[in-house]
Amino acid sequence: MDTLDAREKDEFLSSLEKIKELEQSEFETYSIVKNRETGDHYLHYFLSHLNLSAGGRRDDYDYFLPLDSDEVLGLMFGEQPYHFPDHWRNPYLRSGNDNRLIPFDPSENYDLEEDAAAELAMLAQLEQFKEQWMNAENMSAEEKEKLTREYFAQLDKILNKPEE
Repeated sequence: MDTLDAREKDEFLSSLEKIKELEQSEFETYSIVKNRETGDHYLHYFLSHLNLSAGGRRDDYDYFLPLDSDEVLGLMFGEQPYHFPDHWRNPYLRSGNDNRLIPFDPSENYDLEEDAAAELAMLAQLEQFKEQWMNAENMSAEEKEKLTREYFAQLDKILNKPEE
């Protein structure tokens, strides 16, 4: 498989041949393409974005996900899902507003849902702690320290850290 290095978009596009179109709409197209020079296959996702803030200008974007032979067969026979971004878990090439294709690794975004849930849980704990602290005017220093320790213990549980 060809390495995913930055490259000229036009040059790369000219080396491709379409093997099979999987889906097409007014703004999106999915197809399997093959690099004639290397024999490498890619899932090509083409997106045309209507940029209303720029007077209705159409901005076109290309994404190329490298495929192995099993993935090509799975896509050809409709046995493998392929929609962007849900099924694009491996590094791929993507274009911008210039004539370059840049490698992108989506793996850094896999755990965002878990992180968001942890953030919400931590915020809820903070709100609960603040409410208890505001009502702690008759508490002794030891009771306030215990309340604070319990708060941090809850945060450690949320972050899956063992208590010390």
